[in-house]
Amino acid sequence: MNTSCFACRGDECIALKPTKACCEGCRFFKTMRRARIGRKRARALIAAKPPEQQKYIADKYYQGAMPWRKDGEKHDH
Repeated sequence: MNTSCFACRGDECIALKPTKACCEGCRFFKTMRRARIGRKRARALIAAKPPEQQKYIADKYYQGAMPWRKDGEKHDH
């Protein structure tokens, strides 16, 4: 088991659905630091998109919130 992976919770990998046992050599392995960097990069890419695409992403994946914006608030529908 690799407990330094961002997705390892106890002995299960939460990155996979349905959850599976964590194991050494998992191709989804990522440290917490790398996971934070990845989220930051993804949010920067979303922030660079046109407003309508940002609204679509916010509604579909973030319950209307826009965490990539400095205010992080929900958009007007």
